[in-house]
Amino acid sequence: MEKIYIDYGKRINSAILNVVREILKDLSKSKISSHHCFYITFKTKSKGIKIPSKFLKEYPDEMTIVLQNQYWNLKVEAKKFSVTLLFNKKKETLEVPFDSVVKFYDPFVKFSIQLELRKSKNSKRNINSKKPEKNKKSKEKIITLDDFRKK
Repeated sequence: MEKIYIDYGKRINSAILNVVREILKDLSKSKISSHHCFYITFKTKSKGIKIPSKFLKEYPDEMTIVLQNQYWNLKVEAKKFSVTLLFNKKKETLEVPFDSVVKFYDPFVKFSIQLELRKSKNSKRNINSKKPEKNKKSKEKIITLDDFRKK
């Protein structure tokens, strides 16, 4: 009998991305308070990304978009979302697969999700379990669930 191994990273990733998907669905239906502001960072070279080529030059690895007051045509599907945003007074439409999302942040409630891409044996996306190197200085503050737990 063949042994089947559980890919916890894949399952956790899927659950976390489902949270982002559901939030964006609510936002597309105007079910979210206007106080919220969403920062979404994604890998610009991921399969299925559709952004203007000028952005690939400016953001060769990652790009962060902000969904707050000025966005249009937010459409959320099972595997991707699309949105029109204003860049230098010009509307541009982006299509972003959920598999390319690496960060999601809502400063209104100080909620942050950070996913990291890592190549596994199957070349599938997993959560990176390595601890960050102490020598590298991070410009961002990563908020963990421990920040919200009562001590």
